[in-house]
Amino acid sequence: MKLRLLLPLTALVALISQPAYSVTEAEFYKMQEQLQTALMKIQALEQVQKQGSEKKSGIVKTKLKKGLTIDTSGGGIKIKSGEQKFAIGGRLMLDYDSMDSGHQTENKSFSDMEWRRTRINIKGSVNKHWSYKATYDFNSEKDTANLDEGYVKYDTNKGFTITAGKTKADMMLEQRTSSKWISTVERGLLNAMNEKVNYLVGKPGDGAGVKLGFYDKESRISGAISVFDAYKNDSDDDNDMIWHTTARLNYSPKMGKNEYAHFGVSYGMADYKGETSKAELQLGIHQGDKTLLADAAAGDITNLGIEAAYVNGPFSVQAEYFDNETELEDGTKGFEWDGYYGQISYVLTGETRGYKWKGAKFDKIKPKGKNGAVELVLRYEDISIDDADEGTVAANEVDVDRTVLGVNWYVTKTVKFMANYSTVSLDNEVNPGATSEDLDSFQIRAQYAF
Repeated sequence: MKLRLLLPLTALVALISQPAYSVTEAEFYKMQEQLQTALMKIQALEQVQKQGSEKKSGIVKTKLKKGLTIDTSGGGIKIKSGEQKFAIGGRLMLDYDSMDSGHQTENKSFSDMEWRRTRINIKGSVNKHWSYKATYDFNSEKDTANLDEGYVKYDTNKGFTITAGKTKADMMLEQRTSSKWISTVERGLLNAMNEKVNYLVGKPGDGAGVKLGFYDKESRISGAISVFDAYKNDSDDDNDMIWHTTARLNYSPKMGKNEYAHFGVSYGMADYKGETSKAELQLGIHQGDKTLLADAAAGDITNLGIEAAYVNGPFSVQAEYFDNETELEDGTKGFEWDGYYGQISYVLTGETRGYKWKGAKFDKIKPKGKNGAVELVLRYEDISIDDADEGTVAANEVDVDRTVLGVNWYVTKTVKFMANYSTVSLDNEVNPGATSEDLDSFQIRAQYAF
């Protein structure tokens, strides 16, 4: 643009510099006006070009008829051509854990580091109805990789979806929220209990299933019914699969700018046909040793969950209650457990927690300033387990309490640091170190999600 205007402007300047020999006075002032107008247009064009380059940093667009867009601004690669979309992303999570002696069977305090998650995913769509996703998790210690999630999805775009493959059963709010955007390093004990007891929450081992979803944009109501293969080794003669069935309903009213609420209820059931259902888990920290809290040769298993959340600008609160009943094959009680958690968070820099109402789950915090976003988190949780085979006293009622204090620093949209201090107390049960002392730990996570 500048070059095309340069020659006529130079000639114009030459004429203006000698007006008495070339033009009349009226023509001189008219050319001067035109010069000023041209200079103003050049300045305006330069300003638009500058703003456009800043806004579209990391994005390249071709000039094909249908338009091809390549976006690298988020760290991964997103390609769009017409209705077709393709993206490559992933996450790297490096954890440092420091634990007191009660977390270890050897009854010694220790600290260690691990690559908690190293995942690569591809996802995309072939048109406005059909989409897909595949995520692989690489285990550095075992030098293996497994399909963490993989499915094909059909969306009518009129309020109904069908998903087939390996994906999460829709039950708990915290479980549906990606590990990239949960507020604490570890998900809560409710989630850990239910995932270890059975796969009514979380993803099946290597099995798959079908999920029917629905949503209504006007009312912001959504839900799903899922049927999954538990992928357990059925020892019965019929070798039939063990099916898990779940159902959930969500309501997500939007009350104003950066203000919304979330309410959900879910139900799950399965018949384990005498297969083992076991809750053996680390108590709030991934590198600690496991404690057996419940087990049974299970028959029918039923779960009920209730959840709620409220977000207003930088402030958010969320809570969940969960109840599990596990029967033996003859219908008598195997074990029961229930629990709840409550969590509050505040973003000191003023940002709001992201939320996706269709999936009824929390999303990332997007930092606005150069120094990123800082979030403070306080969490308390409690679970009670009644199993005749477990516990250290005649009542066999085990109670586990956990308190977590955390701070999260969202450096950019892709880089995040987390620090947690947690303490766990047990009633009527010893910890992995075979003592009744509280378990204290400190965790740090460095994350890059793209």
